[in-house]
Amino acid sequence: MRITRLTLAVAVSMLLVASTIRAQDDAPMDHAAMAASYAQEAKAAEAKVASHELMLKRYQGMPMLPKGSGATKEQMVKHCQKLVDSYKEAAAQANDLAKEHRAMAQGAQ
Repeated sequence: MRITRLTLAVAVSMLLVASTIRAQDDAPMDHAAMAASYAQEAKAAEAKVASHELMLKRYQGMPMLPKGSGATKEQMVKHCQKLVDSYKEAAAQANDLAKEHRAMAQGAQ
């Protein structure tokens, strides 16, 4: 299965968080801050969903792409749909992580 750039970016972000956590093994985790960070990530991904859904609708409404375009209308529609799906998945994962860290923050109080 092909890894999208978005999935790769999320994985790198998680690795950076994990390495920071390992570096602070003795320090208590700031779950509230982590929840806020993941919530922000989710909002950014949701904004990308909206942007690519708009582009998708525009491409779907075009009779064809201008002459000389490097791609067909169908290719662009498929590309935008893949991006919409990827960003939706990233937003869902980030929201799930935010929820888990909020619960951990409340449990640590």
